[in-house]
Amino acid sequence: MQKKLINIFLIIAAVAVALIMGRDFIVNKSGKNIENAYEYNIDEFRQVDSSLILYREVFSFPVQVEIPKGIALCENQIYIVAEDVFLKFDREGNLLFRKVLGASPTCIACGCNGEFLVGMRDHIRLFDGEGTLLSRWNSFGENTVITSVVVSGESVFVADAGGRVVYQCDKQGNVIRKIGEKNEEKDIPGYVIPSPYFDVAVDAEGFLWAANTGRHSFENYNADGSLRTSWKTSSVNIEGFSGCCNPAHFAVMDDNLFVTSEKGLVRIKIYDQHGQFKGVVAPPAAFDRGATIAPEVVVDGENRIIALDFERKSVRIFEQK
Repeated sequence: MQKKLINIFLIIAAVAVALIMGRDFIVNKSGKNIENAYEYNIDEFRQVDSSLILYREVFSFPVQVEIPKGIALCENQIYIVAEDVFLKFDREGNLLFRKVLGASPTCIACGCNGEFLVGMRDHIRLFDGEGTLLSRWNSFGENTVITSVVVSGESVFVADAGGRVVYQCDKQGNVIRKIGEKNEEKDIPGYVIPSPYFDVAVDAEGFLWAANTGRHSFENYNADGSLRTSWKTSSVNIEGFSGCCNPAHFAVMDDNLFVTSEKGLVRIKIYDQHGQFKGVVAPPAAFDRGATIAPEVVVDGENRIIALDFERKSVRIFEQK
């Protein structure tokens, strides 16, 4: 008897579900737009309280290339690498030279003696300040994807998104150690790099910082490669990082403030060295609607923030209000 009642109940429930589904089909018949209650809309996050915006754009100029790849500053000159070319501009945006590289670069960094380290997919090339090739390092391996290079004293740090590691090298390209590989005993979580966005920089004291983009975090390392400290903040709100692989780019100012650049919901922001949100350089509304690529950011001697806007193919300069 009990089994029979259960069967009757199940039949009634099935009929009720069928009636509800049929009603919904008739009401929301083909051709009628149905609101998706689960649709994720980021438009509301494009607007930022004006009191949080600490910078204003003061100048911009086109980089005169189709596919810009990276930016560096040296002695108030702006250096750009693009698909197969190396360019130098003055602060007013005048092109000073354009040299063919003969290969596709991924990033660029200024060395200590006016030399430039240009990252290719799997190796580094060294150029002088006039774009003349000086030397070429050996490959780091066939799976290497170099995304960032920074020089600190006698060390060169190379971020490899393919290997999910940072190489510490000497000036000749010899690997001294690998930094950031997962090591539970040393409390190193390991890099999570879902796409080729993996930036490194050094702070005012010369310590290495790396963006662990899949974790929305920054990791700070001692000279021996041990983890010194870290901070993270995950949120779609203006105070945090959201989506995949953010922050995509960053730079560290002389006072150890962090300038961060995000992809997806494109925005440039300022944090202190402990991860405390300080304000905004450029909100999403400062970029073209539909823009998704994070600008690369560098800081000049006057603490102006210089952004390479990959979608506008231009250099944009921001200064504090």
